[in-house]
Amino acid sequence: MISNPKNEVLIWGIHPVREFIKTRPDACRGIFVYPSFGKKKTQAGLLRLAERHGVDVNPTEDLTKQGIPSGAVHQGVAAWVRPIWSIDFFALPQLWKDKVPLIVVCDQVTDPQNVGAIIRSSVALGAQAILLSGRKTVHITGAVAKASSGALFHTKICQVVNLVRALRQLKEMGLWITGLTPDGKSVLWELNLIISLALVVGAEGVGLRRLVKEVCDFLVKIPRLGPISSMNVASAASIALYEVARQRLSLPAHVTLRQ
Repeated sequence: MISNPKNEVLIWGIHPVREFIKTRPDACRGIFVYPSFGKKKTQAGLLRLAERHGVDVNPTEDLTKQGIPSGAVHQGVAAWVRPIWSIDFFALPQLWKDKVPLIVVCDQVTDPQNVGAIIRSSVALGAQAILLSGRKTVHITGAVAKASSGALFHTKICQVVNLVRALRQLKEMGLWITGLTPDGKSVLWELNLIISLALVVGAEGVGLRRLVKEVCDFLVKIPRLGPISSMNVASAASIALYEVARQRLSLPAHVTLRQ
């Protein structure tokens, strides 16, 4: 197995690798494929894309030597890439210079599938960034990139050491902190979500921590019509992001969203 290059991440799967090359070929150190890769139409298309953008293609008999976890669905291709999604916390305001701020904050969400799904929904529904707590939160890996289906490469990720402190600093930047929790006092769509917003979602099975709840300006819930007590964090985040988009898109064209 080759050593992990400094500041590079291993991604895998046809769609994530193709999406990365389309987005930032200059940040791809090269792709690794099985010698037989290219026989199928999608595989051949990926190889042509790599050639067109000058990305090196390296045949290998064993992709696990690159560091792909056992059991990962890699589809015969992997790539070492620079983390183009990373952003410093204090650079976040640059992302919303001409937009109303909307970021998603994950409080100790540990499942790469959930983080990937949250990233995909965030990109699709207009969030400018995703904030991850550094402690007990999944780091951005190939598994997250795969779960996001390449959406990771179209957003910015900020990982912070102290989430509560970061939320207080977001308040100083003018954002309203809104926590999504089953015991929220307000129903999601009763709140004005057109404001500058940080939407906070909690860990699987645990939800938002007490200190995180205390720093929130609002605590909102998604009404439950069935017998289940809670829903998957990625599903809840998607519903909340859709409601934000619905409210913002429902404004008359002459009304500005600048807050």
